[in-house]
Amino acid sequence: MKKNHMPASEILFLIFGEAVASLIMIGIYALLKKFSYSVVTGAVLGSAITIFNFVWLSFSVNRAIDQVMEKRGNKEMTEEEAAAFAAENQAVVQRAAQGSYLLRQILMLGALILAFVSGWFDVIATLIPLLLFRPLITVHGLLKKEKKGV
Repeated sequence: MKKNHMPASEILFLIFGEAVASLIMIGIYALLKKFSYSVVTGAVLGSAITIFNFVWLSFSVNRAIDQVMEKRGNKEMTEEEAAAFAAENQAVVQRAAQGSYLLRQILMLGALILAFVSGWFDVIATLIPLLLFRPLITVHGLLKKEKKGV
């Protein structure tokens, strides 16, 4: 009963949004005469961490949901049984999301520390893609709603 449906449209939109934002940011650095290779590497690092974090979140939560659905089986349940099953198993999905959150925070902090300490990555150029995750996912959700006509 494994489904592991990855949100392909969100991942593609996130990749596209990060690429466009990084190109704009690189252009701004160039206009300000602050451009260097570290701006590009910082943008790549921040974007890669952001995209990896989203893919990891999707994978870990989907895996947890698959495990719960496998445990449930195909038998029919009354409303009370379904509610009890959901209450009993929601912790599995919550733990997966919390574990993913912790890993994502550590990766983002690690990327910023690496950028700050190494000199290979511009810190601001690393930070901006990390901050764009939530706005890009929100915009994608709004566009998806608009497309559905809701």
